[in-house]
Amino acid sequence: MLVTNHETNHSELIHVVPKCIKIRNNVALPSIALKKANRYGFISTLEVGESFEINGDTPDFKPRSLVSAAYSIARHVRRTTNKDFRVACRTIEGTSTNPVVTGCWRIS
Repeated sequence: MLVTNHETNHSELIHVVPKCIKIRNNVALPSIALKKANRYGFISTLEVGESFEINGDTPDFKPRSLVSAAYSIARHVRRTTNKDFRVACRTIEGTSTNPVVTGCWRIS
């Protein structure tokens, strides 16, 4: 809604919250990795040189979700253990925006 202040002759934009939206205070932000960490938590147990693949036939796993989960878990391990824990993920089949098979390697 655009309202003009007649005293200053300036217009200002006033945002009105729709009635169907409830604004809340002090709600904790959930961690992005929590849901994926439960499913992909085993990544933290990989030894250097080990790898695995996710494809369309892997039950409860999606090739598209592997990359962000793997890098989040590796970052979490580095921060909480001071361990040099790095992974590399690659699209093996398909495209990066629509992977069919994605692989993950523990590289350090």
